[in-house]
Amino acid sequence: MSLLFILLMLVLCIVFGLLLGFINKSSGYSYTKIGPLFTAAERSFLGALQLACPSHVVVMGKVRIADVLKPAKGLGRKHWQIAFNKISAKHFDFVLCDANDLSIIAVVELDDASHLKPKTHLRDVFVESACESAGLKLHRFKARAKYSVDDIRNQLFVAESVVTPMATDVQQLAIDSPNNKTCPKCQSQLITKTAQRGKNKGNEFLACNAFPACRYIDS
Repeated sequence: MSLLFILLMLVLCIVFGLLLGFINKSSGYSYTKIGPLFTAAERSFLGALQLACPSHVVVMGKVRIADVLKPAKGLGRKHWQIAFNKISAKHFDFVLCDANDLSIIAVVELDDASHLKPKTHLRDVFVESACESAGLKLHRFKARAKYSVDDIRNQLFVAESVVTPMATDVQQLAIDSPNNKTCPKCQSQLITKTAQRGKNKGNEFLACNAFPACRYIDS
């Protein structure tokens, strides 16, 4: 056996040993479970939020903003990446989704004392601006020891159904509609509305009082 062959085998053994050691080192990391997904304050609010939502609304928690929003079209590659980086490491506290297709209805932020800090305040301003640019409704609630389910429901659904026009441009005629029908999707009351545009302009119809959370129309 030649000396050159022996040296070559030694080199190969050394390289193989180094490579094996690198693989074992890189795959040998261990991890520790962090603990509960929500803080005690967040868990308390989550319970009240779930009770406040109608049956067709699903509450998701700790959702990455980049899974809800994305940079608008028209940005160059550099600015698209900058815009994406601004949201990639942030998350919404809670996201309200339609149970039928999990489309996003609105997002909810729970503000504790940390939101008084300048850095967190700047983050909140940015997130609000991002949601506004995307036409996504963002609701804010202050962290409290106790929560009123009715107050949460009113802010998320009832109040908005009174002041927010439907996407098809309709005018709400009466909140206390004389009909006794209820929405088959969420069991809220059906109210009388009048179409303001389109081929059905001037026609009355029944729609769910929980709009925009529920968009059921009685046809």
